[in-house]
Amino acid sequence: MSNFQNRGFFLLITLLIAIGGIVHMTPLVVGGEFMIKSISEDGYLMLTIARNMALGLGMSTAEGSIPTNGTQPLMTAISAAGYWLVNGDKIQGIVWVMVMQFIIATLAAVLLWQGGKRILQQYATAGTVAALAAATWYASLLTSMNTTNGLETGLYTLCVIGVAMMFSLSVHTWSIRRCIGLGVLLGITFWARNDAVFFIFAVCATHLLLGPFDFNHFKQRLWQVLLMGTISVVIALPWLINNQLKFGSIMPISGHSQSLNASLAGNLPLIPATLVQNLLPFAPTPTALQKQIWVIVICTVIILAIAGLLIVLWSRFHTAERRLVMLVSIYTVGIASYYGLYFGAPQFVDRYLFPSSPFFTLLWAAIVVFVWQRLVLIKQLRPIMPIFAVPFIGIIVASYVVAYQHPFAHMGIHHGHFKFTNWVEENLPEDVWVGAGQNGMLGYFHDRTINLDGKVNPHALKALKKHELKEYIMRTDMQYIVDWYYPHLGTAAAMKPPASPNIELIIREVGLSVWRVHKSMPLS
Repeated sequence: MSNFQNRGFFLLITLLIAIGGIVHMTPLVVGGEFMIKSISEDGYLMLTIARNMALGLGMSTAEGSIPTNGTQPLMTAISAAGYWLVNGDKIQGIVWVMVMQFIIATLAAVLLWQGGKRILQQYATAGTVAALAAATWYASLLTSMNTTNGLETGLYTLCVIGVAMMFSLSVHTWSIRRCIGLGVLLGITFWARNDAVFFIFAVCATHLLLGPFDFNHFKQRLWQVLLMGTISVVIALPWLINNQLKFGSIMPISGHSQSLNASLAGNLPLIPATLVQNLLPFAPTPTALQKQIWVIVICTVIILAIAGLLIVLWSRFHTAERRLVMLVSIYTVGIASYYGLYFGAPQFVDRYLFPSSPFFTLLWAAIVVFVWQRLVLIKQLRPIMPIFAVPFIGIIVASYVVAYQHPFAHMGIHHGHFKFTNWVEENLPEDVWVGAGQNGMLGYFHDRTINLDGKVNPHALKALKKHELKEYIMRTDMQYIVDWYYPHLGTAAAMKPPASPNIELIIREVGLSVWRVHKSMPLS
């Protein structure tokens, strides 16, 4: 690159880093309602559990009265430490979480930059590719949406990046200490998010498959994989035992709740667009388009083309590159298959597949730099090439403008659950018990809130499975059921109470539905 091009690239990277930093810190700086709305609905579920842990109520909701495991334990524990430091203060607790989210997202970008630079160190453009990938990923809407949501997504992605880079760069002799160390890190990654089982499998499969297949070498790798996998299971075991003994399944109840309305291959049409979105995180695909046939076809062609490109280049890759490519490929196929074929909650598919996005972005950056090097050889194009950065930055900025206007984005001006949370605070005493399907924000700010969709409430989940939600409602102390209402989104309400004379609709307006529960009437 010429000095002018180097200065231009440095300016672009600096601008991208600034965008990422500003987006992550703006809610904290602005404060007030803007900060409160920056946490997602499910994020508030996790924060409610974390706060109760800090107050000595254990993993629970509803003022400590309902034990739960509907959370991911590591990030919940980190958040709980913050609430303990601020004596359970709800607003200061959010501040702690936001600071941690900023640190985690920034550290993840740094790991992607440094890891990518070392993975590609055989190439003269390694630093350029890694910097472009890390800065673009950090500045993208996809990343900010998934690392500022109050959930475990950012921490889990940080763990995946760190372990993937460490594993891929471990190309020489493997000692017992290395196997144990990676096993511990994989176990910690599982504590960050339980679907790390797919990542653990990918690490073990990659190590087993890459290398000489003579008996001695294969046997050595097999023992290393068994040691690494066993250590990860031992680290994960306390959480699994807790889930099985207290809740009857190693899968948290939140996973069971999300699977209630799952249909075979129901999310599969979303997978191609989601993977392309991971490749181009600065230009997210609108949800309304993701199931359009033409979008599915185009995105499928792009994914197949990328797969074909990797296969063609396989023989040219160095060992570290091969390890990373195989690891990410197996991991991506695993999570895409599971969430595409067997899981519900289509609105969360982009979050579930997000941890693969740093590596997809690294591939995108490598392609961009390769093409750029060829274009600069054309003298006529050199003067205008920096102009290409303008629409690139414009797309990133425009994506944030659109997201801030969306009624259910957890960042910006709106939050679909803010109005009914405010209604409860303004119209009901603190000692009144309230039920809600979408109870994350509401349950955080109104302690006596009972979850009705089963994400964090094992009793409601059991009632839903038996189609006895009405009976469960009448057994509780709840006097009101409150939820959102946005008819223009094609949904009557987030949670429709079962039809019963005991449950009377008293308010329905845009953004708010309220039902009164009459306990004095006989249950029909």
